Amino acid sequence: MKKLSSLALLLFICLAAKSQTKIDIKDIAKHIGDSVTICDSVYTTRALNGLTLINLGAAFPKQLLTVVIYKADLAKFTEPEKTYLNKKVCVTGKLVLYNEKPQIVLTEAKQIVLLK
Repeated sequence: MKKLSSLALLLFICLAAKSQTKIDIKDIAKHIGDSVTICDSVYTTRALNGLTLINLGAAFPKQLLTVVIYKADLAKFTEPEKTYLNKKVCVTGKLVLYNEKPQIVLTEAKQIVLLK
């Protein structure tokens, strides 16, 4: 019975790890609704009253992906509009559409990694 429980736990861990799929930013349209990791350059950022926007793939309004940090979660990040501008990053989260544009909402700092 212990072996069966261990096997079930191992299977669950493997499936959970696989749920974050690394994709190319150009393949975004195929992955709406999926939890993904996307690595690309940050072209523009914007700090607004209630949120921060980070644009990947191109500058606004032609960005391929918008990364959103809402005011409620902003304290978990260190000046994201300055920290990530003109840098390469990897972001992880659920890919959704907002006004027909792909976006990922960040709620934790660990969802965005600055690459060297």
